[in-house]
Amino acid sequence: MQSDFKLEPLDYDQLELSLFYIPVPLTADELALIERIQQAYTDSVRLTSLPPEIPSYPHTAVLQAPSDMINLATNLQTTRLITFFKLLPEVSSLNEHDKLILVKYNAFSLVFIRSVLVYDPIADTYHEPGTDDCVFSGKDLIRCFSLHQYEQSTRCVCQLLNATQHDRTIAQILLIITLLSKGSAPCLYTNESEPIVNDIKAIFQLQNQFIELLWKYCENKYGYLKSIDIFVKLVVGSMNAHLQAFNRRNNYVKNDVVADELVPLMKSVIFNI
Repeated sequence: MQSDFKLEPLDYDQLELSLFYIPVPLTADELALIERIQQAYTDSVRLTSLPPEIPSYPHTAVLQAPSDMINLATNLQTTRLITFFKLLPEVSSLNEHDKLILVKYNAFSLVFIRSVLVYDPIADTYHEPGTDDCVFSGKDLIRCFSLHQYEQSTRCVCQLLNATQHDRTIAQILLIITLLSKGSAPCLYTNESEPIVNDIKAIFQLQNQFIELLWKYCENKYGYLKSIDIFVKLVVGSMNAHLQAFNRRNNYVKNDVVADELVPLMKSVIFNI
């Protein structure tokens, strides 16, 4: 009787990489930097909260306009992002003018990436673990924007969750790398082009430092081949985050009616003023 069993040819290159490749260990300085990043994120949450009158808002009134979601959820995430970056000496050491540009033009996209750290895909809710913050839901997004925008945004966040392996450290380092991506934020009009920074070399060198840190962290924890897969997915997910920020900004937020209702910080990161 002839057997249907067939031996698949071995991919010796992949086999050698997965079995015999030894990752370069993280140095003591790199391990200390990872700990500082984790602590900075924790401290940014602890040090930043909504005003006392806000926490009960979603439970006593319905979020139903773009400005509601921007002034509450997006505002809180953006404020914590800024605090997070300020707590990192490496980022704080950059030129003040350059830091302002990086935050202003990347913040709206960064909120989508930061959502990975607060999103529960089972409950479809956004909530900072271990806090008394408001719990925002997918239904809030539908009311404030649209079903289509909700679906696109949620798909983007889930894509990033998958890319980060639900690993909070990967997401936290990715936030820093994205902040340092000068010129990556899409603009609609030519008069919205980003200003020139004073020290692009310092930004580029610092970004490379965190990219290398992320690679070594992934390589040591997940292996060489898995790290390649993670990096590819992170790039695609980050590009999608920029796209969703662009769509939400220009389709739902960027008009005079909404602008008049936004708090100053949100006007700055959305309208670049």
